[in-house]
Amino acid sequence: MHITYEQLLEIVSWGVFNKPMKGISCLGVEHLKTKKIKEAMHGGVYTGSPGKDIYLMLPYLTNEQIEEVANLLCKSFPKKPPGNHVNVAACIRFIYGQFEKQGILRSNDDFERMKKEELNWELPRKFIKILYKKLEKDNNYYGLSILCEMEGHRLGDEAVLENNVEKLTLMAKVYCESVNFAYKCKSYKQMFTPYYWAAMYFVKFKDKENAIKYSKLTIKNAEKYCPDSRGSYIDKLSHCLKYLKKNDVKNWKEFYKGYRQKAKNKCVKKTFKKIKA
Repeated sequence: MHITYEQLLEIVSWGVFNKPMKGISCLGVEHLKTKKIKEAMHGGVYTGSPGKDIYLMLPYLTNEQIEEVANLLCKSFPKKPPGNHVNVAACIRFIYGQFEKQGILRSNDDFERMKKEELNWELPRKFIKILYKKLEKDNNYYGLSILCEMEGHRLGDEAVLENNVEKLTLMAKVYCESVNFAYKCKSYKQMFTPYYWAAMYFVKFKDKENAIKYSKLTIKNAEKYCPDSRGSYIDKLSHCLKYLKKNDVKNWKEFYKGYRQKAKNKCVKKTFKKIKA
């Protein structure tokens, strides 16, 4: 144990930071002076807090303590989609012990590294399932959308690493659930990005049919819901278009022409201008 159970409860009580971190924290200076815990990860104040500290403490907690931590986290979990999702998503990813973004999709080096690791998300998933039920009871659709998206990532990692078709199918189902919850809370980013991640895992799995299907779903929903034309969104849409151009040759020109001429979403229009027919 790197901190006491009481210290963990204190860190969780600060809530999930839902603003971009500047330097060490988005919290006020006075708050830092009084609340920072030296023994915790980065004093307990970091992008994705309290995810890392929960992950490190899970093996030492009783079932009752896990329940109490999940209940406290549920109470402080954002219900309204924030302008920046990074901190909230990072918190859940950290609970899985994944401190690097995107799992096997991040890079070939990460893919090779994770192939050598003995991945075991049994304990984190136990905690996430308890948290899920509490968020569900609280009608926190944003929280449920984030939990589904993060679980989709882990299922995608496992499906590819284990060559497991059943987990790949479950991954797609969970990503679709993330989108459905996003509709309920108007979390526009989650209305299309889970489809993108599904497409990329299908690409990695070499499932061409589903990779094409989810690439098109990404573009379709981005046209309806993509909130702005930030670079990360354009990159995601570009990956989908490049894949479709190369792998859906029969339908590519009609698909490209239709969106190039009729797209109204700023991000989609910018992306199609970057990609040649």
